[in-house]
Amino acid sequence: MKRDYSAPKIEFPQAKLQWSAEAEGVLELYFEQKLKMSLEQAQDYYESLCKMAEAQGKNIFIYIDVSTIGGISADARKYFAKAVNPRSRACALLVGSGISRILGNFLVGFNKPPIPTRLFSNKEKALQWLAEWQRKTP
Repeated sequence: MKRDYSAPKIEFPQAKLQWSAEAEGVLELYFEQKLKMSLEQAQDYYESLCKMAEAQGKNIFIYIDVSTIGGISADARKYFAKAVNPRSRACALLVGSGISRILGNFLVGFNKPPIPTRLFSNKEKALQWLAEWQRKTP
């Protein structure tokens, strides 16, 4: 499927990726309720995120809402932990209770992401933290 990476939003069968309406320069990734993410999905989402940033000529400040996710395969977790793009600057993960918090802690604690990554339970605070990183690393 051909995608327009210069568009403000890309829809996937079980997710959507969009430029934030609330925070300039932030790409937001949302998942369908109870999604169990495979390696192929992880690769597709991250590749699209990078191409959207490249199409706009912007660095990547990423907000990912994992609060409703059902699970992430071990291969997908490893992929995200090692996925590096020269434009990547910081990533905020919105977690809820239960599985999303466990997955978030696992991603941040054990997989050691290559960029500053932090867990949040509040979107506003997550976007504020990303804004701080934008000021530090334009």
